[in-house]
Amino acid sequence: MSMPGLKPIIFYDIPSVVQNEPWSPNTMKTRYCLTFKGLPFQTVWLEYPEIKPFYEQHSLVPTTLRDIKGTPTPVHTLPVIMDPNTNRLITDSFAIAQYLDEQYPDTPKVLPNNTAALVHVFHTAFYDVTKGTVLLGSFRGAQKLNPESKEYYIRTRQERFGIPWEQFATPEKREKQWNALRAGCDTVDGWYATSSGQFILGDTPCFADFMVAGLCNWVRYCFESQEWEEVKSWNGGRWRRLVEATDRYLDCSK
Repeated sequence: MSMPGLKPIIFYDIPSVVQNEPWSPNTMKTRYCLTFKGLPFQTVWLEYPEIKPFYEQHSLVPTTLRDIKGTPTPVHTLPVIMDPNTNRLITDSFAIAQYLDEQYPDTPKVLPNNTAALVHVFHTAFYDVTKGTVLLGSFRGAQKLNPESKEYYIRTRQERFGIPWEQFATPEKREKQWNALRAGCDTVDGWYATSSGQFILGDTPCFADFMVAGLCNWVRYCFESQEWEEVKSWNGGRWRRLVEATDRYLDCSK
């Protein structure tokens, strides 16, 4: 899709040890959206220790999460986009999806047919059924970060979850969390089974599909190869097919 006169949107993402390979399932959602909509963009890579100063420099409001004791904690996260066509900075992948649909209505919708509220519910439900894998996912994901980000990531995750790093992926925790991932995939597979097409809303992908594909690619890139091979076989190969069908929207060349 040609977008004459449109300046490239600046997309802030987290780098990995493999150049131009996506790392974060959260930022992947925005990368999918930008490519799916045919919007020109370029990536600015920020290491983890650079994200908070970036937020402070631009007076952005951090996301609020609760730590292990339930205390609200400000968290500085990506993705963020800066749209030079409107001089706006947008944080949070769902808010970015809404902004892109509203600002560029002549491009394919990632929240089509007034489904934003339903997709937001899907967004919340999806993380509820997969949150049991967070310790194993953190442990695996850290191995793909550059040294400055890896040190920051390990330190802050230990603080957030209140346990030493070596306890994130003990054999017992790994088995429990892997089983939780399998159970979560079974639940989401049931949601997809109600669709008339390959994607959650039919024959065209939307933000919800990019969310699921992002998690699949998190496993693909950050977990061990045999683990990804196992996930690909689950639920009749649904997750392999979803990744294959959405890979063309995961543009990592920019």
